[in-house]
Amino acid sequence: MMKKHFLYFLLIIAYSCQTPSNEKSDIDQPKEISIEVEDSVTVNGVLAQLFLFQTADQYHVIFKDFLNSKVYVVNKDNGKIDYEWSKSGDVPGAFGSMTKPLSISKEGNIVVVDYMAGQRVFQKNGDVTMVGKPVKNQVSFGGPVSLLSDSQVVSIDGEEYVLYSLDLLEQAEDYNSEFLQKRRNLILSNLKTDETRLIVPFPEGSKFLSGKVFPFEDFRPRFVVNEEEDRLYLIFQNEPVLYTYQWNDGNPVFSSSLAISLPGFEENEGVEIGAIGLGQVSDPENEPFPARIQGIAQAGNGFLITYSTKPSERLYSLYKAKEISKEQRDQLFQEISRKTVFMDDSGNVFPVNFPEMYYESFVMVDGKIHWMKKTDPNTEAEDFTVYWGKLKIE
Repeated sequence: MMKKHFLYFLLIIAYSCQTPSNEKSDIDQPKEISIEVEDSVTVNGVLAQLFLFQTADQYHVIFKDFLNSKVYVVNKDNGKIDYEWSKSGDVPGAFGSMTKPLSISKEGNIVVVDYMAGQRVFQKNGDVTMVGKPVKNQVSFGGPVSLLSDSQVVSIDGEEYVLYSLDLLEQAEDYNSEFLQKRRNLILSNLKTDETRLIVPFPEGSKFLSGKVFPFEDFRPRFVVNEEEDRLYLIFQNEPVLYTYQWNDGNPVFSSSLAISLPGFEENEGVEIGAIGLGQVSDPENEPFPARIQGIAQAGNGFLITYSTKPSERLYSLYKAKEISKEQRDQLFQEISRKTVFMDDSGNVFPVNFPEMYYESFVMVDGKIHWMKKTDPNTEAEDFTVYWGKLKIE
């Protein structure tokens, strides 16, 4: 089983490394969304197989060597590496997997959501402050390589929690509509006690309650909590609907839903019970490149939504028949590359004018958009730059 997971993970990395830069959508609207760059920092002389920006605070920018599970804490003022550390055998504080993006707590600690060993909390120098346990069995360890955040540290009654999602295998024998009706889609874990709760069922009206079943990847949630507004905003990866909840200190109460018209986005309709198995993450035979909403971030009076679409029918057919040429394969990967749009609070969708970004993705930190400069794929990079700035909506 682990070999299958590892192979799946390597295939995903190969796909991610081929996707080109973000493309503008063809929405014809008068609003222009761009970035006003405020500052940047460059870290020099790093030899890493896959060096990725993760998050930042007032003092540091956090990177990780994706393949070697090594963390770099870089001084935001001068680009010097203040700390670097990695897992080390089975000593206390070691971790087994770092495939999910890292988070930073309000206390300035680094949060690792580890699929195999449970979440970990580290001080910036690598000292461990909390060792958690896994939350039930998991289905997969992978996903397209991305800078997009899929976890968030929140405060409840003066204590910090990490909110995230995993492909949990709850206690079940059959994959049917009853399973989906009972499923909880987010995990809320205390960063000191490791107390864990599963929250947020599928809301009424969601297609995942239609009686059909879907690959788990279709309903991986993307979300953002605005503690000042007392709101949780959530969207499932193959359902272009923004669900809004009262956050209610980690006890969300459904408030409203808003359908989103994403250019070129095509939903899956689901399959009959028995067509796919419990915990099947994707359906590579029938749908190797499904449309996916891969990220949502609150910005200004709206949201930045990052997604991918299916390829054109002609290329899809050639790919499935294994008759696709190299040039056609390159065109297919261009068609399914990540796209980002801006949606205002009324549901209107507008294109964005963003610079090239590493893995066509970014991170919002304290209301500022952060992204990595794209490296030359034909050379081995040793210098890496992160920019940040304000979103301009004109």
